[in-house]
Amino acid sequence: MANKNPQPSRNVPESTPKKGSILKKLLIVFVIIMVGGVGFALGVYLKLIDPQAIAVKMKLYEYPVIGQYFTPPKTNFEPVELENAPPVAEPTTPATITPPAQLVQQVNPTVTLNNTDKLAKARQQEETKKISKLARLYENMKPEEVVPIMDKLEDDTVIALFNKMDEGQVAKIMALFDADRAARLSQAMLKVQTPAVP
Repeated sequence: MANKNPQPSRNVPESTPKKGSILKKLLIVFVIIMVGGVGFALGVYLKLIDPQAIAVKMKLYEYPVIGQYFTPPKTNFEPVELENAPPVAEPTTPATITPPAQLVQQVNPTVTLNNTDKLAKARQQEETKKISKLARLYENMKPEEVVPIMDKLEDDTVIALFNKMDEGQVAKIMALFDADRAARLSQAMLKVQTPAVP
């Protein structure tokens, strides 16, 4: 049986690509470019790729447009004219060895002073922490236990500890000292705490 009613054929060229396939191809190319760019950036960040070494190897600094973004490699040597240089004097006395600390002071004395100041402040802060810790320890002890220990300490150390302790505890400890030591410590504490009167 023959087809009695054949449908009219449409003249559609089969060679024209569909819009969807072009967009897919462009999207794939875009994704590949993005992945490559991210991979390169990650390589530079992780220091697996050295862009400066690549620029030097390919001499990118010689090209007119790209060259403005890359600098030529620097050399550590500068040309020096030896003809006009003054003659170097030979030392006539035996050389003396200068300690490193003096060399640093000769080169840059402010750096040494700043470092010395910082070290002095750090030591003072450390000493203050130690005194505060001891003062807290003595505050928690009974005055009868503290007095024999403080009898063996220097007056300056005892005064520093008293300055960090509670006044009530200091009063109990001072009461247990012999009269001469208590008077001497009181006198020293007055000198430290009282500003000079003009």
